[in-house]
Amino acid sequence: MSASLSAPLRLDFAGAKGGRTPHLSVDGMTPAGPNLSHWPGNRTPARWRADLSTGIALKFARADEAERRSFLGDAAWVVNDHYDTDGFGSLLAVLQPGVAFAHEELLLAAAAAGDFGTWQTRRAFAIDRIVAHLAAPASPVGREFAQVTDPDELSLRRYRWLLDHADEVLRQPKTFDALFRDEMEQVHREIDAALAGEVDRQRHDSIGLSVVATRGALHRMTLNTVAGAFRVLHVARGSDGIRYRYHDRTESWFDLLTFHPLPRRDLRQLAAQLSDLEPPSDGASWNADPPTEPIPELYFGVPSAQEYGRITRDLRPSRLSHDRVASTIAAFFAAPPAP
Repeated sequence: MSASLSAPLRLDFAGAKGGRTPHLSVDGMTPAGPNLSHWPGNRTPARWRADLSTGIALKFARADEAERRSFLGDAAWVVNDHYDTDGFGSLLAVLQPGVAFAHEELLLAAAAAGDFGTWQTRRAFAIDRIVAHLAAPASPVGREFAQVTDPDELSLRRYRWLLDHADEVLRQPKTFDALFRDEMEQVHREIDAALAGEVDRQRHDSIGLSVVATRGALHRMTLNTVAGAFRVLHVARGSDGIRYRYHDRTESWFDLLTFHPLPRRDLRQLAAQLSDLEPPSDGASWNADPPTEPIPELYFGVPSAQEYGRITRDLRPSRLSHDRVASTIAAFFAAPPAP
């Protein structure tokens, strides 16, 4: 275990103004300076790479002080450019390594739950949702952020609060159970139902695709967890028809160390193929995001943008059969990429 830096870094947030300089950026990535991140294009030294930015920051925190100081140069601040659980774990490892080391397994599991959108453990789910909903009205500390209207200032204040209270939150997440209890039980019920055979899953291992068919909606974390693949098509049957939504899981966007999903394809080409089979009607059409999005989607519904980490698009029933859509998508991935 390494000692803390003799000249500790100070916390800031790299929002619209880019954060104070010179700085170390973690999890996300600012244009210049030392960087510890698993984002594509990161500047993380090879010796500290890991699947999660929290894991990278923990490796950095364990290096000897001379090595860390050489890497940091004249950096006086540590920043992230977005707010999430992996960012919290990364900042904690850099600024309070002793606390981070004491909760290392939980921090890594919580970061994986948030970034990869898969079930890890109950405590990991709880921590991820506490971070996400810290400023919500239902939060025991929500009033501390109620008057903050600037999104960058809100991110900075939430990070600061979490760092100031990290040990108690990580040891006693139940204090915040209003922020995760109902959603946790929903995911747990859905996963249990899938294990009991109530979800129809068809895997195409050679192309890394899983087709998951259910009656009605399914939580994204349940879907990712039961899919067993990084390319996921959800077929949701309802009383008014079938809704389709495909997504590339975020693992294929990150720069990973220990596993490597198949390369992404441009889903807009697939949307064009499906549009030939089912032209737009009543404001709904086949749409797709570019592969540069963290979680690109292909879907039949109302065209719209979607903020990372949210699932808000208006899907509509499609006239195409389950078999037709699934076979078209499978054939797309089985064929060589278009030039």
